[in-house]
Amino acid sequence: MKKALFILILIAVGFSSMIHPILAQTPPPKVIYIIFDASGSMWQKLADGEFKIEAAKQVLSDFVAGDFQGVELAFRAYGHRKKGDCRDSELIVPFKSPEKVMAPLENFMTEVNPTGKTPISFSLREALKDFGDRRGEIILISDGEETCDEDPCALIREWGERNIRIKVHVVGFGLDEKSKSALQCMSDAAGTPYHDANSASELAEGLSEIQQQSISAAFKLKGTDAEGNTRHRGMSIKLFGTLSQNGTVMHEVYSHYRNKVDAGEYVLSAGIKTRNGNIYKPVTDTVQVSETGETSTTVVVEFPPTVMVKFSDQGVEKKVHGIVYAYQNGEEVFKFRAKDETYLDEGTYEFRTQPNKESDLSVTESFAYGESKVIEFKMVHVVHAKIKMYAEGSDIRFRQNYELWQDGERKYKVHGNNGVKALPGTYDLHLPHKLFTYVYKDLVLTDEDKQEFNPQVPVGYVTFKYQKADGTPDEDKRCFVGSEYVKSTAFHNAGQKYPLLAGKY
Repeated sequence: MKKALFILILIAVGFSSMIHPILAQTPPPKVIYIIFDASGSMWQKLADGEFKIEAAKQVLSDFVAGDFQGVELAFRAYGHRKKGDCRDSELIVPFKSPEKVMAPLENFMTEVNPTGKTPISFSLREALKDFGDRRGEIILISDGEETCDEDPCALIREWGERNIRIKVHVVGFGLDEKSKSALQCMSDAAGTPYHDANSASELAEGLSEIQQQSISAAFKLKGTDAEGNTRHRGMSIKLFGTLSQNGTVMHEVYSHYRNKVDAGEYVLSAGIKTRNGNIYKPVTDTVQVSETGETSTTVVVEFPPTVMVKFSDQGVEKKVHGIVYAYQNGEEVFKFRAKDETYLDEGTYEFRTQPNKESDLSVTESFAYGESKVIEFKMVHVVHAKIKMYAEGSDIRFRQNYELWQDGERKYKVHGNNGVKALPGTYDLHLPHKLFTYVYKDLVLTDEDKQEFNPQVPVGYVTFKYQKADGTPDEDKRCFVGSEYVKSTAFHNAGQKYPLLAGKY
């Protein structure tokens, strides 16, 4: 799995435990908790050619040097000491005033050598311990996914269920599409808008926006069903909406989030947002936002249809990670992760996905008001074959990649260590050596899920010795061998035994 960069900057803003919808109490002092991911992918470059580690150093230094009057800061890092350690997370600077954090932070950033994995869930749990009784907000900056076999989305949802008053904001930093989807999951779980940054300047801008949102007057929106439940079909009810004045939209607002808005009277329109991008049967109401603190409103909403998917292989359900694409009239209308339950507009859709090379799948299904369906993708059965080819009569292994051929056509490349996932059938196994090509005929892959093969290659052996004209040893260790079969040469050291197919070299 790819080693990923995560920088988490936790901005904590304390709130009083009881806030009147109109008259907000004075909040306790704010705290900002920074968690920095020093994993190996920090050495990757952004689109503008700058190393992520260098961009992050400058952004963090400028961020901490900003206007934080009356704020305490703390700094944690992970992935900076050991490779492969899913508990490599260290509190570098405990809560202090900003001027006392600058020096140790800059010392750490000067010396840090991005090294390890990205234990984001573990670091979040450790941060929660460090917070103690404090409440506030988190900014997560990431260029990839959790690499320690944990689910930060589930952890954030758990925090919401436990009423932990810490919100997570996500800024994607130079991400590919797969990683964006994973980070969007965290934003969805937290009920916060997702931010994307592809340069140091965009990263700084994202941090500034979230910081400003945490210190102004705010509007909070909450959704329930008719019975007052805040969860529907196991999912937290997340709302999206607008605040309008005189028919003009002034603010977009989100539930489970402290929305920065101007004081005044508004018309609220809110509901559940479907993957189509629409607000489903929006509810309207009039709200008065106070000058300071939080103004809260609860909305009873209607629920869109939902879709989930499952995968089966020869009647056996399979756990598959991937993206499902929904089409209408031949046009893609939305996509979602295969493991998620997803809200969608009423209508008929063609759902497409490709969990492996052989399974290009499609299912068409219609959804009406109130319907929740699970659609099944029936996968083409493939098997996992590990193949290791050896010189006949020895333990000398040909370690390069191999090929599986059928009817004169190459069907699969076979990784020398990981093997291949392929359709059952009979194949010719090709060994494309630098000096020859050997074909092992009629390799049969059965329907069994996992198989291993160790074909023997009939070879002879050659050992190269070097000497001068007078018979004394020559110190030259190089020997380049060419072949009449393949237009290339191979390098060999003196004194070692090498297997070669019969032929002229």
